[in-house]
Amino acid sequence: MYDIKHALGFNKLFKDFNNKELINFLVNTQYQIKDYSAGQVIALEGDPLTKIGLILDGNAEIQKSLPSGKKIIINQLTTGDIFGEVIIFSNKKTFPSMIVAVHNTKIIFFDKINIMKICFQNEKFLRNLLQLLSEKILILDYHLRFLTGETIRQKICLYLLEQYQEQKNLCIHLTDTRETLAKQFGVTRPSLSRELHRMKREGLINLYKNIITISNLSLIEQNL
Repeated sequence: MYDIKHALGFNKLFKDFNNKELINFLVNTQYQIKDYSAGQVIALEGDPLTKIGLILDGNAEIQKSLPSGKKIIINQLTTGDIFGEVIIFSNKKTFPSMIVAVHNTKIIFFDKINIMKICFQNEKFLRNLLQLLSEKILILDYHLRFLTGETIRQKICLYLLEQYQEQKNLCIHLTDTRETLAKQFGVTRPSLSRELHRMKREGLINLYKNIITISNLSLIEQNL
């Protein structure tokens, strides 16, 4: 039998919850669990949003479609992540983006009424929710800034500067694949690779496997 209580323990909404609190939550809260196969659409952009979803197991992507038909990865979800919590308390009652299962994924859903009830009854849950909302806004802002660059080079330079500030090192260790980065930037993988090698030839960066070394920080800044 699937251990829902154990899976919830990985979710940020239940940070610092002990075993008894998790059991009480499941006993006193209505929920629905659904399984999705790899590639299956969990929610379409524009679908009614009345529940929040918590990833119990698996992976999913939040995607945004551009008028050209290209899809940009806004965020990647994995076990312990949550979606829908930013919109469900707003006046907008529909999904702003499409959510797709990357692998076989199990999701538990809670409706808005239950979430509000828990917030009134459990200060710890409310605190975790507010923290989660704040973090989500920062993440969305981080990804959307890449879309403001007019050229691929500007997007790359912005990304490298962000990572330089975060990692505090000119040698940037990439945590995402080039395919994922290309989707985040709204470009094709070959276009991203061509621009990276062009920047290497011009002396801005060096490339080695999953490491990009900034050779000339001032030139990177000038390309923004």
